[in-house]
Amino acid sequence: MRSRWLWGATGLGLVALFVSFRFVELGALPGPDLCLFHRLSGVACPSCGLTRAFAALARGEIRQALRYHPLAPILLAEVALVWMLWGRAVQGRGNFPRRQMTAMLLATAALALAVWVGRALLGGLPP
Repeated sequence: MRSRWLWGATGLGLVALFVSFRFVELGALPGPDLCLFHRLSGVACPSCGLTRAFAALARGEIRQALRYHPLAPILLAEVALVWMLWGRAVQGRGNFPRRQMTAMLLATAALALAVWVGRALLGGLPP
């Protein structure tokens, strides 16, 4: 029973977080630089631009989201998929596919690194 409550609360939290992105003023960004990698190196990290991209997605501005970070829609879909698979397991309709999730996480990390390098080479990293 506790697992179902945790799954439901996580889902509500994720939806609330996504909806809250709707109210992020894109013109007000950048705010304080919280990225330690960027602060130390002066170079945008592989996840730089994701907050702005999710804010654009929450507004339905897909092209703008892709400009901020090309992987944002994929990451959003992956979070939804993991949450749904977790719910399926919590409801006793199958096991959580840990091996496949690990493979997906590694593939996403490799893709994020490749996109980051590509953006850096093409001069497309956020400031």
